[in-house]
Parts: sequence; structure tokens; C-alpha cells
Amino acid sequence: MTFPITPIQANLHHELISPRTRADAYPTLVLLHGRGDSAAGILPLAYEFERDDLLVISVQAPLELGGVMAGGYEWYRLREPRRLDEATLRASLDALAEFLDTVKAAYPIDPERIVLLGFSQGAVMSLGAQALRPDSVAGVIALSGYFPIEVEQDAGNLVGRPAFVAHGVHDDIIPVEAGRRTRDLLERHGVELTYQEYGMAHQVSAEELGEVREWMNGVLDRTGPGSTP
Repeated sequence: MTFPITPIQANLHHELISPRTRADAYPTLVLLHGRGDSAAGILPLAYEFERDDLLVISVQAPLELGGVMAGGYEWYRLREPRRLDEATLRASLDALAEFLDTVKAAYPIDPERIVLLGFSQGAVMSLGAQALRPDSVAGVIALSGYFPIEVEQDAGNLVGRPAFVAHGVHDDIIPVEAGRRTRDLLERHGVELTYQEYGMAHQVSAEELGEVREWMNGVLDRTGPGSTP
């Protein structure tokens, strides 16, 4: 049995999966898809987390794609392969911050137990959002992405903040070296970091999801009701 939550109108389109337990406020997982995907496309990933008390919000990027990628969306434009457009990144980070404020006020969310999970461009967004507003999330999961160097001046905010960063060693879209540079940068800035590599390409694996689930449960449960600060 689920306890349906009625979707609201917000600045970013989103899809919901309601929790299967009744509570005044729920731990919340926010999903951020990769380039060419959509809120609906990444949403099934939520079922891998096997938590009855979890509210899942899958957010759609604001920029539409055309041509062969028509029907897909992206968080920021690419000037050329492997180089992002800073103006559109900043605009999307601002839009995501506004969105998070809106849903915290509108939905029964426990504001101390919000985790962002991003894949590819969504991973870039999740790491950028944590750097800009570290108090807004309990932790981030960044899969097959990288830290946006454009906001590195804010990375000093990340001391002691939890992050799970993972990459495929055979990734031919965002090479594993980008994940390793992200690892090094986050370690320099004192992040409470878990970094993993997997024998895969630009994708999500069952082994990876198992470790992500364990990590997320640890973050949510240590900040949950009755937890010890």
C-alpha cells in the first residue's frame, strides 16, 4: 500500500514515487538524470532502494534536446565534447536550488534526510548543488560524472559532507580519469568521501547499486529520528 502524495506545479517538471508507510515527514531521494534522458526515464532506479519509507522525486532537466535526441533533456549545454557551458550550468543549479526549496515546503519531506543521486550530467549537478548549498542535503551520490570545476571556489563548504562517487573504468563518454580527478579534489576539500570504480562502461551496475543502497541507508539512518548527532 502506498500513501499517495499529490504532485505540485514547480519550476522543474518532476515525477514522484510515494512511500509505502505513513509518516509526518519522509526521507527523500532526489534523482537527477543524465543527458538525453528524462525524469520518467531514470525513475525506475528508485525501486532498487527497497525502502518503504522513502519518498522519491525524479527531476527533469530544463533544456530540451533536438535532432536524434529529441524527447530528451539536458542540464547544461556542451560547447564541445567534454566542455560544458558555464552559463547554462549556473542557471540549472539555481533552478534546482529553487526546486528543492519549493518541494521541501510543499511535500512531507524530512529536510535533514535528503539525498541527491545523479548520473552523468546529473552527477555533475548533484556535486555542484552540494558545494553551493551544503546544508540543503544530507549527502550526494554521483555516478559516472565529475565535479564542476566552475564552482570549485565553493568547494570549501564541503568539509565533512558525505558523498559517494563512482565511475566505470571502461567509460568512453566521461573517462574514468574525470572520476579520479573528482576524487582527488573532494579529498583535498575534506569531503567524507566513498569512492569506487567498477568494471563497466557509462552505465549503472548491480554491484554499484548494492553499494549505493548500503551507503544511502547509512546516511539516512544516522540523520533520522532518534539518531545520535
